[in-house]
Amino acid sequence: MGHFMDKKTVVIVDHPNYSQSNVNRRFVDEMRKYPEEILIHNLQSCYPTGVLDASKEHCVLENNGTIVLQFPFYWFNCPPKMKEWFDKVLTSNWAFKDAYHLENKKIGLCISCGSEEAAYTASGRHHRKVEDYLANILHAFEMCRVDYIGSFITYGINDTEIVTADVIGQRAREYIEWLKSIAS
Repeated sequence: MGHFMDKKTVVIVDHPNYSQSNVNRRFVDEMRKYPEEILIHNLQSCYPTGVLDASKEHCVLENNGTIVLQFPFYWFNCPPKMKEWFDKVLTSNWAFKDAYHLENKKIGLCISCGSEEAAYTASGRHHRKVEDYLANILHAFEMCRVDYIGSFITYGINDTEIVTADVIGQRAREYIEWLKSIAS
């Protein structure tokens, strides 16, 4: 990118066991190198008591550009704090119904999966694509009239012989490139 953006890409991170995370923590470390372009918004550290502040979240979203929701695939869904974020932040008369504060805003997903990519195929162990499991989230995006720009998925993270620290480092750099490509 090289130039200052008017608005930063906000990456909302939720990982229930962040200190044990290999991928999400490494991605955050890589994003920290770009403070002029990326705002890292970690739900676990922002809300240590667990109570989400919807008006604070609305402010973060309204004052930044592209939004990325980053989380580990958690029982074929997002983790509980991210689900709470959807419930408390994407409210009626703010995100949909009579007011659409996120209308036409770009939004994407960054997901890490324990299983390998082949598991998320019709013939694989999980029978469907990751995004098929997230149909509820994608429909919420539609309801809020946001511009869903796709997802950056890292597969096979439980196989530490294949997904080594070097592989995760390379993936982190690819993630930054993806974030730059979707910035508004």
